[in-house]
Amino acid sequence: MILRITMVLGLLLPSIAAAESMARYNVIWESPSKDDTGQMPLGNGDIAASVCAIEDGDLYLLLAKNDAFTYNGDIFKTGRVGISLSPNPFAKGKKIRQTLDLDTGSIRIEATGVKLLIWADANRPVYHVQIDSPAEVAVTAEPKLWKRIDDCKYNTSKAPIKNPTQDVRIERAGNILWYFAVGDRSTYAADMKYYDVGHMIAKHPDPYRFNTFGNLLESPDMTLKDGVLSGKGKRFDIRIHALTKQTPKTSGWIETIQRQAAKPVDAKKDFAAHCKWWKSFWSRSWIIASDNTL
Repeated sequence: MILRITMVLGLLLPSIAAAESMARYNVIWESPSKDDTGQMPLGNGDIAASVCAIEDGDLYLLLAKNDAFTYNGDIFKTGRVGISLSPNPFAKGKKIRQTLDLDTGSIRIEATGVKLLIWADANRPVYHVQIDSPAEVAVTAEPKLWKRIDDCKYNTSKAPIKNPTQDVRIERAGNILWYFAVGDRSTYAADMKYYDVGHMIAKHPDPYRFNTFGNLLESPDMTLKDGVLSGKGKRFDIRIHALTKQTPKTSGWIETIQRQAAKPVDAKKDFAAHCKWWKSFWSRSWIIASDNTL
């Protein structure tokens, strides 16, 4: 294959650069995933998600945040959210088109007339899963928690954790919150000394001790019932707010994420600002690569 690489300098050739679109590099799938290994990435530099639409199953978002440190500097996933639609647009044999839309930093899924727009807002730590259906659908959303393991036989700690901290799940004001609290433990000072930079400990605060991270799940189009958000309709905006905060009291994390989620959200306006951010990002420089068929 012959590769043609064109380097476009914005100051010299702005008209050529403006005409190019990242859409040529979009990733497009025309079938749902067989299992959760079929994941498509999404993120904004702070929060990230692996998105998976499973055949005959649900839509899943595996969530991450770049400062979700546990006591030894590992970064934990902050959670997993499952979204179920009925009738199921991902049923076996039905047509589906899933696109990683680079121009807008989003994932678009079209399945049996149902359209989903999934994006991690470039300007704030919140994910959106927007559903637009020509007919009424029943939708549920809930976090999927798992058993945390933060110690293993290869850990050289003198005090291995036999009962690791687990995620705490609570319901507040019609929303679902869950968090992982590191607590009063950290290997930061020991690690700094091990790498012979112990003199830097006082200059840089410990990023592990009392770290608490997690998410808040809410939707103005759904209600909390029997532990899940649920609703019926044609349009939904499901939101997952993310927060990491170092606080000795987990109540501080809860109060902060509730205030964060209470800020006004205008999905249409926010998505326009989000797209503007991505347009600016892709316009900073250009290397346009193609094979000899284009």
